[in-house]
Amino acid sequence: MKKTFLLAFFLIMISTQIKAQEVYDYLLDKSELVINNTQSNAFDRKVAEFKIAAMSYFRKNIILRDGAVSSTWLDEQALALNEFVTNYLMELSQNSGAKENDRKKIIMRYCLASNKFPLFEKVNKKEADAFLRDKEGYTPFTLNTDWMKALEETKKKDN
Repeated sequence: MKKTFLLAFFLIMISTQIKAQEVYDYLLDKSELVINNTQSNAFDRKVAEFKIAAMSYFRKNIILRDGAVSSTWLDEQALALNEFVTNYLMELSQNSGAKENDRKKIIMRYCLASNKFPLFEKVNKKEADAFLRDKEGYTPFTLNTDWMKALEETKKKDN
């Protein structure tokens, strides 16, 4: 409950105080700080690496596709990505004592949501699916994801 409250507070603070593309930049900078901090553990680094890769991926590909990028769009995707990953990790943590089959259901729900909503039609599949092949990773999601739609999918009650 405390984590949920802190997450909600953090999201409200970001959305009310940070202006155009600052959410994207803030989340990117925060992830880079985790990676560059020698005190960060391997788990936190892996999650931060995924976030950086995903944010860089959708920014690069939207520019390639459209020639420009909306700051609002970048912020919305970055915020949804961050919430998606946070919710995923919190749900796994809250169910750490659950049966293996129940934990697998959680993982599959998030993986399916990530795969169900591709953001771009023409992609380098190897690049997009790099984290699916990472056996030591904690974020087994495709980079080619519309994070806003995937996030909404994971929030559905019937999943």
